[in-house]
Amino acid sequence: MKKTIYPLVAVLLILACCCCKTSKKSVSNGNYPLIGTQWNLSALEGEEIGADFALRPFITFDSVGNITGNLGCNTFFGTYSANKKQKMTLEFQGSTKRLCQQMSVERRFIKALKQDIVRYKIHGNELILLAADDLEIMRFTGVDLGKVE
Repeated sequence: MKKTIYPLVAVLLILACCCCKTSKKSVSNGNYPLIGTQWNLSALEGEEIGADFALRPFITFDSVGNITGNLGCNTFFGTYSANKKQKMTLEFQGSTKRLCQQMSVERRFIKALKQDIVRYKIHGNELILLAADDLEIMRFTGVDLGKVE
């Protein structure tokens, strides 16, 4: 029994160390990673977004190409693709349909998610989604999901 436990513990320790090193590398340049960050909406088409929401609008990106988030009241989902050259496409697929007090921002957020996003930039904790003509469509402020308590 001891012969099988010791190698198993050793493998788990090695994997844990590898995971920690990978995590540190992803933010070593000072930028939040696209994946593993909650991106809170801060501006739509250059206009700052207020804070009068039940839940701040946000988007998250997972490692298999899915996006999820909140529009301020309703949740949404879709898909995305992104590469290391900061090319990106988004596909809004749907959302819940609750009637909320702050629907104007929700409608604008959905419209922005459906636009032709072709590129993204990350500077520190800020994510900017851009159209083909480098026009800013949306701006987000990142929150590291590993540090949220």
